[in-house]
Amino acid sequence: MSLFGRGRADYLELGDHNASCYECGRKRKASTMKRHWTGYWVCPEHWEMRQPQDFVRNVLDNQTPPWSQPPADLFRQTCSPNGSTAICDIGVADCAITDYISPMFDSSITS
Repeated sequence: MSLFGRGRADYLELGDHNASCYECGRKRKASTMKRHWTGYWVCPEHWEMRQPQDFVRNVLDNQTPPWSQPPADLFRQTCSPNGSTAICDIGVADCAITDYISPMFDSSITS
């Protein structure tokens, strides 16, 4: 005899076993349990249907244009030896290298 006496699932049923509810912890026969949508087995009192809003999908919103092309006049910046030199007012943004003075640096040309 167990410490708490016999419960509702303490009987012999061939091919069935005891299981406890994931929500309340009560012991039941496994054949009476239902599988919850999260994957756990619960008693019929704690079983709930999955929220239908979990399956809602939005409408595809494709905002890309049907075609595009680059502009005709592209500005391409080239880095000169003076532009890559790290001297104030001479170095060019995105070209200047920290602590670098080009061996081809010409001090007579500004910018």
